[in-house]
Amino acid sequence: MNKKDTNVLQRQDALVDFDFGTNTPAKGITADQFSIAWSGSLLAPESGTYEFRISTPNGARLYLNTDFAAGDSNRRDDSDAKRQTALVDLWVSSGGMMREGIGSISLLGGRSYPLRVDYFKFKEATASVRLEWRPPNGSWTLVPSEALSPEPSSSWVVIGTAFPPDDSSQGYERGTSISKGWNEGVAKAAVEIASVVEGRLGSLAKAGEGATNRIEKLREFSLQLAERAFRRPLTPEQVASVIDRSFTPGIAPETAIKRAVIRIFTSPSFLYPEIDGANDPHAVAARLALALWDSVPDEPLRQAAAEGRLNSPELVREQATRMLTDPRAHAKLQGFFHHWLKLEEASDLSKDPKAYPGFDDHLIADLRWSLEKFLDHVVWSDSSDYRELLRADYLFLNDRLARFYGMDVPSEPGFARVRFDPAQRAGVLTHPLLLAAFSYHRSSSPIHRGVFLTRNVLGRALKPPPMAIEFMDDRFDPSLTMREKVTELTRKPTCMGCHSTINPLGFSLENFDAAGRFRTVDNSRPVDSTAEYTAPDGQVLRLTGPRDIAEHAATSPEARRGFIRQLFQHTSKQNPAAYGPDTLTRLDKAFVRDEHHVRQLWIEMATLVALHIEPAPPAVPAPAPARKVSIFKRIFR
Repeated sequence: MNKKDTNVLQRQDALVDFDFGTNTPAKGITADQFSIAWSGSLLAPESGTYEFRISTPNGARLYLNTDFAAGDSNRRDDSDAKRQTALVDLWVSSGGMMREGIGSISLLGGRSYPLRVDYFKFKEATASVRLEWRPPNGSWTLVPSEALSPEPSSSWVVIGTAFPPDDSSQGYERGTSISKGWNEGVAKAAVEIASVVEGRLGSLAKAGEGATNRIEKLREFSLQLAERAFRRPLTPEQVASVIDRSFTPGIAPETAIKRAVIRIFTSPSFLYPEIDGANDPHAVAARLALALWDSVPDEPLRQAAAEGRLNSPELVREQATRMLTDPRAHAKLQGFFHHWLKLEEASDLSKDPKAYPGFDDHLIADLRWSLEKFLDHVVWSDSSDYRELLRADYLFLNDRLARFYGMDVPSEPGFARVRFDPAQRAGVLTHPLLLAAFSYHRSSSPIHRGVFLTRNVLGRALKPPPMAIEFMDDRFDPSLTMREKVTELTRKPTCMGCHSTINPLGFSLENFDAAGRFRTVDNSRPVDSTAEYTAPDGQVLRLTGPRDIAEHAATSPEARRGFIRQLFQHTSKQNPAAYGPDTLTRLDKAFVRDEHHVRQLWIEMATLVALHIEPAPPAVPAPAPARKVSIFKRIFR
């Protein structure tokens, strides 16, 4: 305990979840006092606010996304030296009582952040420590091994300025207009960035207060930062307006660098990728990085642009294939599937505990991981087959999920692939997380499930309802099944314009209760999951369950094009028609040619976006020579 440099044991742990009781954690360490330090990285799977919780009767600190300060160490350190602020600080124990400490932090998806947990026991009766998190829209659970790495990483600057929500009515989250609130957010964010840069001049620009040639180093850093932000070398005019104007004689270095940073991040060249109107290799690189990462080009991509190696589809595809191995690409593609499956709306999955005992926060957290593992398994496999997303007859379950859903418990700890009767499960359509999300707290919801299948899976448009009608279960005859209630609620002709499509799809999933478990009885009566669905081409399909929907969606050109359209909008933040009237048709043909390979489709989309050249406006025809026939006679003859 008092010999910080003495390392008794070094090893890798998959989780931080230990209950040592009154025992020693390892040979060579006394049981009454010892310290443990975990260090490595945490990979954030998606962007948003994360909460972290440490539970212990002893002393512990959690550091995340911080740089070391003079007093920081990976051993117990009670000195007064200046240290970074811990996200969770339980360093002073309270007589061995179990305590919890919670901290929240904003993280960007697809990035690794330095993580450190310092822990010690000093003569308390017992020893234990547990590290949990609650990711965006998630539930409390242990920080999983998939999000942890023993490898070190650098900290990231995550700006906390709040921006107004974007208008997503066009099908993508980037807004279609500029508001006063958005413009004010840009200015505030630029000031925040400038303050961060000022505080890190020693590490960022190697230009601390005692540095020689400090002004020159700050100018050089500002120029490099502007080139990264503008995604291209600066023109002489940009150097003059952004850099030279900031570093004028008589201005303090700290003031000059802050002015330069604010000018960089409020410049139209940073905010609007296409404002310069260029279609050179740097523009191609910028569009490719935005398409796959929602970020700026990395060094290999910048080098390829500088050397003119982005002037053909083949060369761009080569870079895109490389970029798909970056966690930022994984995070962006994961974001699409969250949008496609409407997971961002599935924030409240709670069920009536009397009707569904065991469906608690722990099980919900397991369901989220189950779906993520299924998507990763399909999309990042060699085949990456879109059709398997719909047709798969298996789920990834751990022991808790297997018991709840009536399956054999996997022999190995963690999640394992478990096969179901193909008539009962069909890919994402019947994943319990989605079935639970599109249900009420006590009962299924054929309407919510049918709307999801219509819009997101089958790619069909629905008009907004003429008036919102709340489903009030207590107003129906208590002997009715859910199918009968929905039929009665939507029987008016004004409703059936859309519900003639919605209801059959929702009814075909009535074999699943509000928790996503297979059932054959609803309200003590046999479930009727048969229905007749009319496809857009007029073909009437008899549906008997989810397998029929899955087979139709897997072979339907309309459903396939709907998937392509949604992925393209997520990738480019624009409708496919913005890139030409035949864009969707070209991508569809490539998708079929490549055996419905999702990642290859994404590469084709990114390549198309990167190489896109705005069509030249039509030439204005020269006025025709005057004719003897009058305008009146030409129009009315």
